Amino acid sequence: MDSIPVLSFKYFGKYGHFRKPYSNVSSLSYPFPPRTAIAGLLGAILGVPKGEIAEHFNEHKLRVAVEIISAIKTTTHVTNFRQDSSGGIEYSLRQTKKNIGKVLKKIPEWNMATQIPMELLRYPSYILYINLKDNMQELVSRIRTERYVYTPCMGLSEFLAELEYLSFDNAKPLDIGEYEISSVIGKEDCSLSIDKLSAKMDHQILELKAPYLGTTDRRFTYKRYLLNMLPKSLPVRMNTCPYQYDDKVISFL
Repeated sequence: MDSIPVLSFKYFGKYGHFRKPYSNVSSLSYPFPPRTAIAGLLGAILGVPKGEIAEHFNEHKLRVAVEIISAIKTTTHVTNFRQDSSGGIEYSLRQTKKNIGKVLKKIPEWNMATQIPMELLRYPSYILYINLKDNMQELVSRIRTERYVYTPCMGLSEFLAELEYLSFDNAKPLDIGEYEISSVIGKEDCSLSIDKLSAKMDHQILELKAPYLGTTDRRFTYKRYLLNMLPKSLPVRMNTCPYQYDDKVISFL
């Protein structure tokens, strides 16, 4: 296997939320941006139309690795969701001498607010490693000069994100074997080296299922991942080839 060009940049913000679609009463968040969310981020930077993101960043055109560089911390915030509908409004908010101080008696159901507890990531911070088949040089240029077509966000448009260019270099493929991996790892791509973990070592290892690919009609395929909720590498035996990038060993999602 040959070396591949990889762009690395810091992706961080004050708050973030990457919603787990199977959460209902409470809106829970993934602890890291799934591959589908990163495809949306790159689409915003490059100005790719929403309907073309799934094809433009499919598994043959985009490789991405995610490194967690600050401990994952969350808070719960109760958010008001209001469902509005066009037309059919049978009341007025106009104040006249006759209705000053009166409470509206007929309020349609679509104007009612629902309170949903939402899990938010506090000060999330990651390093993204991107290998893009098309528009790679344009992506590098836009991130270096901070020229984004649309404003980057941390999952939701309300949570603005900042991007910081780090480097653009080649990643060298490594042989299958045991490594300290700095990024989130596909569960099928590795096995955890239990003998290299001890009670004295501070790890918060988590296994979870997250979206991998999406279609234009919002149908998703999922993969299982291993990650450390703390900014530390994971000792694993890789079943596929990881990559050496600078002084770190990474694995693509």
